[in-house]
Amino acid sequence: MLKQLWTKIRSVLAKFLPSYTFEIGAKELEKRITPLFPIKKKKLIFVFKITDPKVVLPPNRDNRVGIAVSMKVSIPGLLAARGRAVIHGEIDYWAEEGEFYFFDPEIDELEIGGLPGRYQEEVRGLFESIIRSAVSDLCIYKFDPADRKQVIAKRMLKSIKVEDEKLKIQVGL
Repeated sequence: MLKQLWTKIRSVLAKFLPSYTFEIGAKELEKRITPLFPIKKKKLIFVFKITDPKVVLPPNRDNRVGIAVSMKVSIPGLLAARGRAVIHGEIDYWAEEGEFYFFDPEIDELEIGGLPGRYQEEVRGLFESIIRSAVSDLCIYKFDPADRKQVIAKRMLKSIKVEDEKLKIQVGL
């Protein structure tokens, strides 16, 4: 009986509290991740420097967001190569904090010019390890506690999707 009553109350409230969509563009998301870069790590004999993050919001990828980066890979005194990569990750929402996180990063593209073939697979594996530790659970957006609409929205998330090159967060009952 209580469940039916709650369902009726929600349907009445939904008429008075319409859904609202927050749209967040790539530039705004970049502001959140740029402070993490450059990333410089040494793994085995390789030195990696990862720079210039650009957020990519690909169509038809549900709640996945991409980060394109430039990179340098070197074996000091022996080899230097440059390349680029695109990493995609899912968006997860933590209601308690009202925060959206980039997690489960996967390398979609990796191009490194000037790197001998015998190092390709090893470098890819090491790069993936670096990216997983550097950007997993990265907060890419947080509802503003000073904005009344966003405080209410924090508790009423309906969906997250990438559409029209924007991250769209729909809230409502």
